[in-house]
This record gives sequence, C-alpha cells and structure tokens, in this order.
Amino acid sequence: MYGLARHPGHYQRWAGVLARPLYRRIVADLAALRLPTGRVVLDVGTGPGRVPLMIAQRCPQLSVIGVDLSPEMIAHATSSANASGASQVNFQVADVTALPFADGSVDLVVSSISMHHWDDPAAGLREIVRVLRPGAQAWIYDVRPMVRRSEPMTSGLPAEVHVENPLPGSFWFNPIGRLVLLRRHS
Repeated sequence: MYGLARHPGHYQRWAGVLARPLYRRIVADLAALRLPTGRVVLDVGTGPGRVPLMIAQRCPQLSVIGVDLSPEMIAHATSSANASGASQVNFQVADVTALPFADGSVDLVVSSISMHHWDDPAAGLREIVRVLRPGAQAWIYDVRPMVRRSEPMTSGLPAEVHVENPLPGSFWFNPIGRLVLLRRHS
C-alpha cells in the first residue's frame, strides 16, 4: 500500500477523495440487493473501514465485518465505528488467504482496490468462495488489468465467474473492473 498501511488517517483522506465514487457504487449495488435483516457482509482489505461504515449507514439491518492485514488500519476502523455508533460493524486483522470464518457463513463479500496487493490472489479467491454461503456472491473491484488477470485463477472454484471490464454503466475508460463470483449450490 505504498507505505500507507501504517498511516490510516492519511490513507483515509486520500482514499476518501480518489475512491469516493467507487465506494458509493459498491454501497448502491449492495443496497439494490435488499439483503434481509441479519445477513453478513464481509469487506476484504477494508483499510480504514470506510466501506463497512457506509454500508452500515445505508443498510443498518446488515451485519458488516471488515478485515485487513494492517493492525493500524483495523484500530483506526474500530475507533471510527465506535465513534459513529455503528454497533453492527466489526473489524479484525485477517489475511484473505486464511479468513477466520466458517465455511458458507457470509452472504456477500466485497473488496475494493485490494486484490492487487494480495500476496497470493488465487488463494485469496479460493478462501473467499469458501466462506460464501451457497448462492451468495463476491464482488472484487480492482484495476482492470488485475481483474482480467484474475479470471484464470478462478479455474476449479465452485463458483460461476463473471468479469465486468469496465463496470456496467460506466465509461469505457473507467480504470476499475469487477470480478463477480457466485458460489454454486453444492
């Protein structure tokens, strides 16, 4: 993360400006799903926790968990959640290749501009599919070249795979794409 992993305040300011349209898009897409009360949304690579807090504000019926490798980011995110009173949001330090959740326990996984930082994207994608309940989705938003390169990494996963490059409804020169994984019913 270009040295920003230990500086969540700076990261939050820059990400808030540069990624604000993407974050709004993620939350709008999620709200359109109309997930029922109590469903679990996992944000992988949450950084300072902006996306989970936006989800909680727009969809207070959901339980939202953010994970990140950086203890500093998680501490900042937890502090922000406590300050905003978002009791349905929790954060924890975790690696995408070893998510601390049971098989089939998550109703939606989102990740924004994180996958290109993962040491082992193929292992991360396997782990994301593992924690999804059957019929649930993962939306991995990242730079378009990374999204394109990730499609072969999904071979053999128990999921339907769809690459959206560029994002539907955006201009062709939008630098962000989305990898959609739909966990198959066994």
